[in-house]
Amino acid sequence: MIVDAAKTLKEVADEVSLLRRSQQHGQALASRASALEAFVARAELATRTVDTLSQRLAETPSRPAQLATALGAIDRWRAALDDDLGQALGGDLFAEVQDSVERALKDIERRAASAWQRYTAQVTPETSAEILGALAADPSARSTVLSIRRLAEVIRSLRERAIPSPDDIAAFDDAVSNLRAAWSTLDVASLNDEVVAFLRAANSDRGASLSQLTGPVQTWLAERNLESHYVIRPSDS
Repeated sequence: MIVDAAKTLKEVADEVSLLRRSQQHGQALASRASALEAFVARAELATRTVDTLSQRLAETPSRPAQLATALGAIDRWRAALDDDLGQALGGDLFAEVQDSVERALKDIERRAASAWQRYTAQVTPETSAEILGALAADPSARSTVLSIRRLAEVIRSLRERAIPSPDDIAAFDDAVSNLRAAWSTLDVASLNDEVVAFLRAANSDRGASLSQLTGPVQTWLAERNLESHYVIRPSDS
């Protein structure tokens, strides 16, 4: 599994760290250990992301084709460290390890990014900017509209993460749940086109015309005791 590959990389990084006590090869070992530790960090993030999202998407994580090649290169370099440390550090084996592991990691990261895109597209709630704009000045809905807009921005920001951490995924799920709950409290079912048009115009700098104060709009305002919330002013033009 992908997680096993990450653990293998971690084991190699730990082994190289232990070998730093060799003064003769200390600098070369430190450089390779640093590279391996960076690979491990990327592998652990991508594999945790794939594992977390696979559970949510009810998918089985697949094994990247490049993974077997990368593991083979790691095994050969680990054996070379035991047989001839100088040759292992000075030859082309580690370059092969880097190249193979980089290709495998990019494949894993592509899978993680793809899973994130599919998941966010699947669960992100649909909201109407037009309705939110219409209700922005409604005293009974204003705070909810502000909350929805704030949550939508949180969701947008998290969706832009190329490879989210498990904490990012949890924060996204919380924001989605809270947005759904907030949206459900808005009385959007009663907002027909006439009401939305009136509210959007009335909340604009220009204001709504008297022709927009139709019967359905007056009824909607009266049912919510909002008649006094809107006033009539002469037009500048």
